[in-house]
Amino acid sequence: MNLLTINSFDCSLQAGGGVNRITAILSKAFTELGINCYLGYFEALPEKFTLAPFADRIHLNKNLDVAVFEQFLLRNQIDIVQVNFLKKENLPTIRSIYEIAHRNGVKVIYAFHMCPGFQSVTYGSWLRALYGWKTGDNAVAETKKWLMTCTRSLWKPISQWILRNKYRIPYQYCDKVVLLSSHYRTPYSQLSGIEASDKFTAIGNALRFETYASDADIEAKKKTLLVVARFDEDTKRLSLVFKTWKQLCLDPQLSDWKLQLVGDGRDLPFYKNLIQKWDLPRVEFTGLQNPQEYYRKASLFLMTSSAEGWPMVINEAAQMGTPTVAMNTFGALQDLVAPGVSGVLVDDEDVAGMALKLRELMLNNDKRKLMAKAAREQSRLFEPQLIVAKWVQLFNSL
Repeated sequence: MNLLTINSFDCSLQAGGGVNRITAILSKAFTELGINCYLGYFEALPEKFTLAPFADRIHLNKNLDVAVFEQFLLRNQIDIVQVNFLKKENLPTIRSIYEIAHRNGVKVIYAFHMCPGFQSVTYGSWLRALYGWKTGDNAVAETKKWLMTCTRSLWKPISQWILRNKYRIPYQYCDKVVLLSSHYRTPYSQLSGIEASDKFTAIGNALRFETYASDADIEAKKKTLLVVARFDEDTKRLSLVFKTWKQLCLDPQLSDWKLQLVGDGRDLPFYKNLIQKWDLPRVEFTGLQNPQEYYRKASLFLMTSSAEGWPMVINEAAQMGTPTVAMNTFGALQDLVAPGVSGVLVDDEDVAGMALKLRELMLNNDKRKLMAKAAREQSRLFEPQLIVAKWVQLFNSL
């Protein structure tokens, strides 16, 4: 079997992004099973990255060269084309890719790597807009985001109508649509306006670490709340983390805890400004790091994103025995966190509720340990061999 995966970017395990990482993980596993893996991509990666191995590559662009693409399919005897969710500027190529593949007897899978409707939940805060005006950092753009957030109930129905074809066309032209969670079937159908759902299947993302936290690791956990994220306020909303930490810092019983953030991004100066403005103690920024040992040592993992598809960081944390406390903003959380057992979910933007649940866990060492072990065991549902088996079953069914 010969498989062509098409991504927005070239592929490297060293590069960020869930789609990139899962493509590298799965292609390696498929190759070991005798499936020949090929890659199509629209944008190259910087030379510092070591590229993941593929049998061959094709560099595409938004003005798809039909003849070159068709020759690539025929020369490599491609059986299946898997189109991963593409950046908006590359979306117009999807129909052509499908048409070329189908006329050559090639099956097509569309893998949607986000939660349906994520385009309508961009977040803007007055704090970020005000910081922009004071510092000259994207003031107008951040103010627009804040205004759009305030008026979302008015424009969201219009936005969803505009988005309809972005969901309808991939469904119409492919043989299967792979969602990250079965909880995304209904919202995808509603957005696309398609009543039938026979093309849908759901496959979550695989774990990437080769080891799990031991019981000894769980016993040795530090009193650390951990965030691993890209520092972009409009999606990750880390200002809500700092608001939560601000409340927790009022409790003297929690004075031996710290907040640790692994990552980097354009809003790092804004977050450092918030910490200074609110005089928040015990906050550590580590920069970009391999997060595995940070997961292993932390007691609790935090997520406040406005939307995610299947955040690998939650599974990575669970694999290292670190349960998640998250704002309940996307359907896949129901697959990743068993509330009260392997983690905690609170209502969207409920900072007070998040602080309350965190405080309960921070003061209850025994409960944290039980939850850590439950999170570790739940993560085993997404071991690579189990996820790969689902993909191979899908390929064989086409």
